[in-house]
Amino acid sequence: MKKLMSIATIVFLVFFICGCSIATDRASEKEKNLVIGNDEESEDEAGLPDKVPIHDQANVMESTRNVKEGSETYFVNMKFKGEIEQLSEWYERELEANWQIDSISESDFEDWSEFYVDAQDSEYYISVYLYQDAGSNIVSIDINVEGKDEGAQAGEESEELVEKEQYEETTTELAINYSGEIENASITFVCASVGSAWNINEHFPNLNIDIYDEYQFDKGQVIRDILESGKPDIMIIKECAAYFPPEEMGTSMAAYKDLIRDWINLCRGESVIPILTTVVPIDPDNPNNWEGQLGSILEYNDWINDYCRNEYISVLDLELALRVSDENRILDPKYDSGDGLHLNDLAYSEELDHILIPALETALEIGH
Repeated sequence: MKKLMSIATIVFLVFFICGCSIATDRASEKEKNLVIGNDEESEDEAGLPDKVPIHDQANVMESTRNVKEGSETYFVNMKFKGEIEQLSEWYERELEANWQIDSISESDFEDWSEFYVDAQDSEYYISVYLYQDAGSNIVSIDINVEGKDEGAQAGEESEELVEKEQYEETTTELAINYSGEIENASITFVCASVGSAWNINEHFPNLNIDIYDEYQFDKGQVIRDILESGKPDIMIIKECAAYFPPEEMGTSMAAYKDLIRDWINLCRGESVIPILTTVVPIDPDNPNNWEGQLGSILEYNDWINDYCRNEYISVLDLELALRVSDENRILDPKYDSGDGLHLNDLAYSEELDHILIPALETALEIGH
């Protein structure tokens, strides 16, 4: 086992230099032949409605348009030569001029940066997701556009927005009404980009939650450091879809499972209550994602649920909350930030906030 872990650690150091950027770096052959610069045909190739802002230095890599029940949806992936700060400021300025911005988020990590904005006008919903690896001069741009139902007028509240407001009211009540035992517990959340983007301390300001970002599957060293420096009452351990399938990382599913078992034993040995999460499912049709990635994620998630059931461990089941259905276990498109892997703000407020408290309550009932 020690030999297996040391090999895995070496492999991870090679493969995870860019953290979750592995999902974006899966370039197609046409991306490899890309010439970055002015492309007069880019806007036409994109096929987006004229009102959607497209930077004149962005080159279209892939675009799709679908019509379903009278509603049009568009997806465009582009590349831009420059810095993400420059491009994010441009998109924020352009959207503010003609759209109603619903949410903006940005993250700047050691190995990569991202920017996300969603907005709407009287006809369309739009989300723009920007991604750049540290040291790279290329920004990946994903734009999703969804047409509103016919008859929708500017200023009218859509049913989705009403439901979101009602949900936020419920979430506020939930944050107030959790048990005193949870409020007094020290909680550690070990995660990567999807977990960090939850902004969980803002959603649950009265909970004592420390966030630790670790952009590789092997989170053993972070877990050991936490346990040595000051043991929490509860530790939530979450993995990212970008680390699947493990064979692409130079390791195996068996090695992943062994690491999970080791971390649970470490927690229990220090009387810390563990919580494991399933991995957020992906959109397998998004060009950013690998072939076989979804199947590997689902295999892992099934194992997590079985393992936790047998070991009496609380599960934060992200897949169950975010998939389309029991039969269609892909990421629900309404929670997709645009790259088929990361989440938009609605995913956190509409789904994940609801499942956190029950998972914590269950963990306290079970104990370590």
